[in-house]
Amino acid sequence: MHYSDTTIIIPIKNEPAVVKVAKDVIKNMPACKVIVIYKGHLDSASKSRLMKYNNLSILRQKDDGKGAACIYAAKFVRTPIIGFIDGDDTYSATDLKRAVNLVKNRVDMVVGDRLSRIQRESMPHFIEFGNKVLSVMSSVLYSVKINDTQTGLRALKKSVFDTLDLKEKRFGIETELNVKVGKGGFRIREIPIEYNQRTGSSKQMKLIDGIKLFFITLKFLFEV
Repeated sequence: MHYSDTTIIIPIKNEPAVVKVAKDVIKNMPACKVIVIYKGHLDSASKSRLMKYNNLSILRQKDDGKGAACIYAAKFVRTPIIGFIDGDDTYSATDLKRAVNLVKNRVDMVVGDRLSRIQRESMPHFIEFGNKVLSVMSSVLYSVKINDTQTGLRALKKSVFDTLDLKEKRFGIETELNVKVGKGGFRIREIPIEYNQRTGSSKQMKLIDGIKLFFITLKFLFEV
């Protein structure tokens, strides 16, 4: 199966594993397009290795935040399917391929569920607990039944993405995607995925980040 109908966005900030992640994505999804968008430093050696792939583009991010990176990079996507995977090698390109295949089979958005296969060294208890709280909130407030709302692995139809008017510039982008796809009446499916230890320095969320996500989840109640 070829994936010329798919573009994968890899947002990074000083991620040493990005070349491996991009290689794995291209290996698993032949003919797919890849956009690496970076904030911070991307060394010349990594750039050179990335540019060997014909279907890969590199963008420099202007605004801060993962959400800003995803929204900006999506403007350059011309394929019917768009996917997202973090550049720290915590996610498997094989799982992303499974998500994309389900979108090909008429699911509107597929998200990866890390919580069903937790490796404790990859996700501390307090991160798991925070995820579950946010998942319950999304279910109660918006009828969006997703077990792992903050997953960084997902795929969806570009036509659906374009209807969402996404605005969250930082780590609230996953919450915004979940809520707006759900409120739009689109079909969401969740699949169990592997979640591995990150390559490079840790960027696990802190308590203050969880509090911010709590209020981000609430704020969509007041959007028309």
